[in-house]
Amino acid sequence: MESRKIVTYNCFSEKGVMALPEIKQLNSIIQSGIEPVIFLDSCVCLHIIKVVDYGKRATNVDISKIISLKEYISEHPIKINPFFGLLELCLKDDTFNVNKFRDFKHRIDFFDLIKVNDFKKFKYDFNRDYHIFNNEQIELPSTLEGIDSLKNSYCALLKIRSIAKKGLTKHKAISNINTFVDWMVNDLEILLGMEYNLALNIFGGQTELRKMIAVDCKQSEIKKIIKGTAWDIFHSKNASNSFRLYKMFGENLFSFFMTNDNNLLRIFKNTTLEIVKDGNENFNSSFLYTSDFSHLHFENNFIDIYNLKMMNLFIDRSTKIYNFDNEKVESLIKNLEIENGILNNY
Repeated sequence: MESRKIVTYNCFSEKGVMALPEIKQLNSIIQSGIEPVIFLDSCVCLHIIKVVDYGKRATNVDISKIISLKEYISEHPIKINPFFGLLELCLKDDTFNVNKFRDFKHRIDFFDLIKVNDFKKFKYDFNRDYHIFNNEQIELPSTLEGIDSLKNSYCALLKIRSIAKKGLTKHKAISNINTFVDWMVNDLEILLGMEYNLALNIFGGQTELRKMIAVDCKQSEIKKIIKGTAWDIFHSKNASNSFRLYKMFGENLFSFFMTNDNNLLRIFKNTTLEIVKDGNENFNSSFLYTSDFSHLHFENNFIDIYNLKMMNLFIDRSTKIYNFDNEKVESLIKNLEIENGILNNY
């Protein structure tokens, strides 16, 4: 007997947007020697933490979604992992707050361990029921080494916005995407699949996605919004890519990324992972192939022509070893922040 469907947060994997799997699908994954896991974004993590701390008094949280998630993980052979969400919440200006990470992780663990009926009835007190050992050592995977990709993403998003500021009309669409791709190849020196896909959407006339690069936002909000989008892309690149996950955690994982972000889902909706270029040892470069394409500002045959261009670029660069150059990327960021009217440095 199949388990009931749940109504909770949005979810996607390297197969694209999808619902959380049924027991039969999970058992098939497990039998193939792969561990299924749900990675939580920062918003979902915060919602869980709020409900753990305040129960039914938690504000700005859809408690029914948290309860539905709890029911799901209690009935299915799958684990939740908050690492990527907590990484965003606890990393600021390249400084990682281990104590904050530890406190948040304890609450997520409590959510995972508590009996589902007790949780649904709010029959718990975290401070009373969860024993915390102050000398507990939390081991962090080497994922922090991959944080370089966050700076690359932030830099690329600034470039998209800089191009967008000069016009997003239909007659500029092709020159806009050409400018961005040429910049990735010649200046950033790395092809970024998700950022390319977002640029296609924005230059192609998907006006609802302009908010992801703060096109029509207040000047004071630009940096915060773009950094938030960079984090979203960082999560999606890592948490929905089995190659990256194996490199980070040393395990064969089939992951589902759970997010409260609808815009991120729009990018993933008609996209599947076809090719991954790992950039040697750091897994910074990925290539995404868009299979379903319909944008007002591009002709119907444009995507076929441009996919061929991107594929040729990928082939030409397939032997290129990418090494992150922090000084160069910081310089690019500084100049692009000036172009975008952002006064503070990254």
